[in-house]
Amino acid sequence: MDLLQISRSQLISEVYESEKMLKRLNNVPLDSRSYFSSSLLPYLSMICDGIDNLFPYEDTVALSSEFEDINGMSFTTLIKKIRASSKLLTDKKNIKTSIKILDSEMTKFHDELIKDYYMWQLAYVKILGQDDLGVFYYKNKPFANSSQINLYIKPFNSSVMGVRESLYKFGCQSARYISRFCSELEDGVPQLKKEAYITTIDCNDFTYRDYVYSQKKHRNIFNNAIDRGVALYLLNMQCQLNFALMLLDLLIEEHPLKYRIQLLIYYYSVQAIDFAFNSGYLAELEEHQETITTVIQTHKKLFKENTLRNNLFHYKLSEEVKPSFGESYFQAMVETHTAKSLEDLLATVYEEMDIVEKLIEEIIY
Repeated sequence: MDLLQISRSQLISEVYESEKMLKRLNNVPLDSRSYFSSSLLPYLSMICDGIDNLFPYEDTVALSSEFEDINGMSFTTLIKKIRASSKLLTDKKNIKTSIKILDSEMTKFHDELIKDYYMWQLAYVKILGQDDLGVFYYKNKPFANSSQINLYIKPFNSSVMGVRESLYKFGCQSARYISRFCSELEDGVPQLKKEAYITTIDCNDFTYRDYVYSQKKHRNIFNNAIDRGVALYLLNMQCQLNFALMLLDLLIEEHPLKYRIQLLIYYYSVQAIDFAFNSGYLAELEEHQETITTVIQTHKKLFKENTLRNNLFHYKLSEEVKPSFGESYFQAMVETHTAKSLEDLLATVYEEMDIVEKLIEEIIY
């Protein structure tokens, strides 16, 4: 089996799992479903982009270019841009650039919220502040927030009031693309049975709270230990970590798709800590210095080369790994690059993710 066939085989397995995930999501009560949907956007886009890259026109008729544009942007372009948004600005070499972007987006969002206010409403905002940062909680742990979601949906170029429609269209197109691809595979994929996509979720486990962020005088989230922009930057990572640790299990079985998402979230979250630490933003947090240094060192040992990260973020695989016949390429790939068994690697990563999530919580609140 050549490299392209191996890559396609791995992608097909994860596409099939993503279709089960989408069917499970569709069976989640509507009120809770909305909590999940936005957090999944970058990873659905990653799968759709993988189909585009590994199955060109001559191999399948399921083309992303066949879908209608959203706000003048092609579906093909959107899946690439939204896929990249999972990095949450950790691809910027200078963290100051990321903070400026976050601040700019929050200011625009705040201004959009109050642009049609009457004089008495503006007076109220001046006295008491305007909620402009929404945080979603699962069992009292934050797993998504409006700043993070705004980065995911920024490619839509929609107004605050119009983005819901764009988001709905994109979600429908992504689901249809994945479903059509599965149905058009030459060898087919196993038919999903009803029991394979039933999930039990308690809506009472989800809560939502609004906070004042943009106005310093009225800000009621974060402490004053570090720069507010850095706190927001780290909140986005904390939300991704909790999403990976707590919510993915509700939608995805023990499968490389889940491991891929979790490993990417771990990678970018610790990278964010590393950027903030080396830029001096965390220098005054003396009680956390040892923990910060340790999690960064562990991260560097696991990702000592960029090849592992690249093979997680792209479905077109590199040639370093030579799996034996019948062996899982994903397993062979991570074991080759980390010198750990997949089981040991995941145990280490889950432990580190938990440490980093708690570390961020202690730093920003």
